[in-house]
Amino acid sequence: MTVPRIVFGLVVNTPGSDLPARVDRLTTMMAAHVGVEVSRFDALTYEALATEVREGRVDVAWLPPIVFVRLADAVTPLGSIMRDGKSAYEAALVVRSDSKLRTIDGLRGTRAGWVDPWSAAGFVLPRVKLALLGVDPRTIFRTETFHGSHRAAMKALAEGACDVAGTYAQADADGKVTAGAWSEIEGADVRVLATFGAIPPDVIGVREGYPAELREKVLDALRAACTNEATRPIVREIFNGDELREGLASGYESLRSALEMATARGLFD
Repeated sequence: MTVPRIVFGLVVNTPGSDLPARVDRLTTMMAAHVGVEVSRFDALTYEALATEVREGRVDVAWLPPIVFVRLADAVTPLGSIMRDGKSAYEAALVVRSDSKLRTIDGLRGTRAGWVDPWSAAGFVLPRVKLALLGVDPRTIFRTETFHGSHRAAMKALAEGACDVAGTYAQADADGKVTAGAWSEIEGADVRVLATFGAIPPDVIGVREGYPAELREKVLDALRAACTNEATRPIVREIFNGDELREGLASGYESLRSALEMATARGLFD
């Protein structure tokens, strides 16, 4: 079977981001390893990326958790790049440090800023967990807006365009939040209002029907990228980590169940 090129897809929705250039360095290395041209495809939303994979226009993709879950059997996981060696991260609701908001109950009538309707940490999990706490996320907020990326949501919060925002956070061994999307924004001064359990890592996966021989070559290229001293810095620049854990990390079944429950209850209507 002749495969003229491999299309590597990811979400890039921040104007001026240097992520595409970083990914191009990785795909150049992969192309040399696999022996097939590798080109980059930038999707503007998580849903758009899923559509490209499902319809066969993207062969290999960097998939956030909700995208992977919703693609189901349309994609096969190769593995995940661990962020600083951690297999999971937190969903968090954050406010500005000078906000008067102190509790979940205080959210009523506030303006919520989200990342994307398909973002696990930036929309889906906070919404699910609020419902489990007895708070209806469909009615508690005065307004809800989507900002397209974690960085954009944090900037909206910092600039006062919303009162509370959903994003990801990283915690230490004691459960104390030590970093998050706000850490990448100079001058961002936020306070974590609540965290909502662990979210499994992003997945690098291949579309259904992808040739098994090429799938193994792509996986081998990722192994090489994560172990070669010359290419590990490239991987770290992109994923904030350079440890490849092959297969599917734990936590996806519970994420799938939570998503199905929330969907059945109409939490995303």
